Amino acid sequence: MRAKVLFVWHMHQPCYFDPVMKEMPLPWVRLHGVRGYNDLPYMISRFSLVRTTVNFVPSLMDQLDLLTSGTVVDSYHQLSLRTAQDLSIDEKVFLLRNFFSCPYESMIKPYPRFAALWAQVYGQPAHTSESWQKTALSMTTQDFLDLQVWFNLTWFGYAARKTFPEIDGWIRKGTRFSEDDKRAILDLQMGILAGLVPLYRKLHDEGRVEISTSPYFHPILPLLISSKIARRPRPELSLPDEFAWPQDARDQLRRAMDRQESLWGKPVSGVWPSEGSISPELVEMASSLGISWLASDEDVLKQSRPSEKWRDLSPYQTYVIESLPKSPRLVFRDRGLSDRIGFLYARYNGTEAALDLISGMERVEQMANRGDHPAVIPIILDGENPWESYPDGGYLFLSSLFERLEHHPRLQASTVSEAIQEIPAKPLAGVASGSWINHDFNIWIGHHEDNKAWNYLGKTRQFLESELRSGNYPEEIVSSALREMYAAEGSDWFWWFGEDFETVQASDFDRLFRIHQQNVYRFLGKDVPLYLNEPVQIGGPDVSVNQPVDYIQPSIDGMVTHYYEWTGAGVFDAVRTQGAMFLGDPLIQKLFFGFDSETFYLRIDFDPGILAGSPDAPLLAIRLHNREELEWQLPLRSGALDVPATSKSPETKVLWACKKVGEMALSLKDIGLLPGEWFYLTVELSNGQSLMDQCPRGRALPVRVPDERFAQSVWRV
Repeated sequence: MRAKVLFVWHMHQPCYFDPVMKEMPLPWVRLHGVRGYNDLPYMISRFSLVRTTVNFVPSLMDQLDLLTSGTVVDSYHQLSLRTAQDLSIDEKVFLLRNFFSCPYESMIKPYPRFAALWAQVYGQPAHTSESWQKTALSMTTQDFLDLQVWFNLTWFGYAARKTFPEIDGWIRKGTRFSEDDKRAILDLQMGILAGLVPLYRKLHDEGRVEISTSPYFHPILPLLISSKIARRPRPELSLPDEFAWPQDARDQLRRAMDRQESLWGKPVSGVWPSEGSISPELVEMASSLGISWLASDEDVLKQSRPSEKWRDLSPYQTYVIESLPKSPRLVFRDRGLSDRIGFLYARYNGTEAALDLISGMERVEQMANRGDHPAVIPIILDGENPWESYPDGGYLFLSSLFERLEHHPRLQASTVSEAIQEIPAKPLAGVASGSWINHDFNIWIGHHEDNKAWNYLGKTRQFLESELRSGNYPEEIVSSALREMYAAEGSDWFWWFGEDFETVQASDFDRLFRIHQQNVYRFLGKDVPLYLNEPVQIGGPDVSVNQPVDYIQPSIDGMVTHYYEWTGAGVFDAVRTQGAMFLGDPLIQKLFFGFDSETFYLRIDFDPGILAGSPDAPLLAIRLHNREELEWQLPLRSGALDVPATSKSPETKVLWACKKVGEMALSLKDIGLLPGEWFYLTVELSNGQSLMDQCPRGRALPVRVPDERFAQSVWRV
């Protein structure tokens, strides 16, 4: 009897799509799509006797649908398409800061032109905002065109390169690309994305790939059931206010199963709970939903019995909960073998790595095969992320591995469902609560930033439940609000809170976490509360905002009357402060703000097309938050107006004018703001039915009322 090798490749990306702004500000669905998602079915198709399981998160499949249907274009794709000679200085800086976002050794260094561009940008001391612009100005239009091409070209995986010979032609060309070359590369990417589901469906229909699922938006299910479950593996853990919405956990599972069945034409049997997170309540929930198998980590299995009985447990067999009549089969990943693929073998020669893994599996088979039935060897890991670090994208390793497995006398690559049908289960009295990382949930809860985020989430969920009980909303609105709530429950946002992991995109994930919750309010037609404009992450001063340095006294006429009118004002630039998220061409481009001794002034610079004078011109909403919230609805038409607040204090008026720019004046006395106090500002543009733009995106602009120290700092003879 041959041991069953159970590969489960987990395919997942966070929910980047914002259905209100109709944008996908990060490119990773598209770029992983032309690499890892496309490479795996190509490799599997070459070995007819190799069976494997691919785990798709439904929210990833939704985003692939959006991209391939043309419903949305990710913003990096949009910026890649921009003609290089038409790039603004801010767009050029964004390219320099973000279009080298891939491993240097495997995806930049092998290509001389891409490496030369990297050296030109990063082969100097750390950049300041001024030096980024200086570097951008020193580069030619051809440099930027080549950078646009190379960032997209390097992401093609081995499947694409072996299927489309023109890719190697572009690589050989190396430099002096044309705009036609660039468009052809981007068109090819979209063609590959459109072919992904048919590729997997063919292998699925042939029985060579089993499709499994994770909960819809990749939440940590035990923490949705009750955040107090986090204390089971770590009793000392500091926790937020309890988040306990088991109905959300159940619905995320049920929706995932329905989505996968509609996509593949057959019900799915198994679930890899996000991050291998499991608890007794989850196993019972899975049983009630008819799920055949669940997978977690061997360390969770080890915690499921007293340590002295650990020798009776083994990840090389499957289990059922003996007290649960319809218990799903429980499968526990071999941590060592799985992690060797994910974290070690990229440094090996591919053939040597395959031999090492085969040797490890042979040792397991010899130890675990008891004669009455074969052992199972579950190898479960990301199906997308590891390959970026492999010099050839993992081609030599996987082809060598699958070739040896195809006719191995003691090992057989099988799907999970095939294995559990053939191999009897061992009874287990109960299962511990934990994930694949340290058999606990500490990555996602316990740090003060994590706990702050859970409290945000709890407030939004309570609000949504209260509104839904009213029964005042049509089904379409309820569905949209629930989707955004479930998207905010995803694990990805919590991964970057706290001190466990770092990324240059951390603030962008923070923003997306809050945007999904803001959208819950927007879909229900309610004002977004102040706390959702406050970042979760604790940091230093907001470098994206330049606070005022002098008093100003502009004329409120909708024009920049003279050059020095707004000198000394604070500035927020919506383009220059995008970070790693390219948000396209913002309709609200800049905010200028400042004071004299009695008045707060605001200037808004728009995309010129917005002020073209159409009778259907959008409406501007300015919201100010301090001890209370004030809002003004302002028309984009010429002429100075006194506009009352639409909120609790309608007597609080602003003077407003809009012609070339929007200008506003507000008495500090009228709103009771004292010297030294902070208030928070958001500006939103809508067409009466949907939000068109928000500035800043996903957060509020902090503004400080001048005090005596400010007056002293600007005093001069």
